[in-house]
Amino acid sequence: LVVGRGLFVIKRISMNKEFISAHIADVIETHPEIEVMPPGTLPPADTATHMISLLRAVYVNHGIANRVRDITRDIESGNLQTWLAKREGQLVATASLVHQPNGDVEIGRAVSLEKGNGKLLMLLASLAHLKNNSDAPIVAEVRAAEQFGGIPSGEATQHICFELLDLVPHALAPFFNHGGPVRNESFILARSDRQPGRTATEMVLSTLTNRDLRGRVQRVKLVQDEPFQIIVPDTNGSTLSEIWTAKDIQFKEGFTLFPIEVTDANLALVGTLLTNPRIVMCGIDHRQGENGKPIILFGTVGKDTKVAPSKITDALAPAVRRDLQILPISLPSLAIKISTRPAMV
Repeated sequence: LVVGRGLFVIKRISMNKEFISAHIADVIETHPEIEVMPPGTLPPADTATHMISLLRAVYVNHGIANRVRDITRDIESGNLQTWLAKREGQLVATASLVHQPNGDVEIGRAVSLEKGNGKLLMLLASLAHLKNNSDAPIVAEVRAAEQFGGIPSGEATQHICFELLDLVPHALAPFFNHGGPVRNESFILARSDRQPGRTATEMVLSTLTNRDLRGRVQRVKLVQDEPFQIIVPDTNGSTLSEIWTAKDIQFKEGFTLFPIEVTDANLALVGTLLTNPRIVMCGIDHRQGENGKPIILFGTVGKDTKVAPSKITDALAPAVRRDLQILPISLPSLAIKISTRPAMV
């Protein structure tokens, strides 16, 4: 089974190299005025500054906007490879490969001030990965936001990740808060080494088949505040109700994530989260937990959180698309769903 799966992945990657190269040639022919600046063109500090400037231009308060030194060090170490694009001397787009500690390679931090340029850089980054690190899975956090307030939708990025790169969705949630207007946007978690066709819900249910979700509920602990709260099982932690009250989760603005490894000790906690009307099952994590078991992702948003509307591309298989549309269906009842055409602030 392992060998078969490996051959399956290699076959997809081999096909993608030629496919992606052809698309790159098409974009370059369509946009001959674009000057591409591959990794190493500029000093690391300049690259970091330009990348953050472009991210701020679109997202205003992007999560890495205040981490120039950290990003510079990542570029210097080779853990972050960043492509930039210019038109008429002005920077108009960026995209990066982020080498994760677990061996995954994330394609992300991609924005474009003009249509088409982001696609070119994402494809160039993906091709570089496939040529140099083809054994490592590609992962991505794919914007699912609909166009609103003058901010473009995530459909173009979805087209790149799901149609051109064959990434497979496995979770969706309004993870990140962005400004102008201030809102939480939903992102689809996807990766290249999952078998296509299965829905995120099917992935979750397969981990719970014939499992007993009754029993003593595991305690939990808050381990992260930014860019969103993360609460995990901890035998020395608080009860779910205690931490819910202490951290004001019901009213705190923003997203709270509960990544729960499906161990015997955590099954009752999984059952409790599944039946909590204020918590939504978001999908399954890209990695296994410390005990080698899958991790189910649950989430909630504070009552006053503004959640941008989402739109899922029809490029996905119908069952997968419907599943992603259903996963966050409870979120509008938990938060304020902002209009598709709000005034800019």
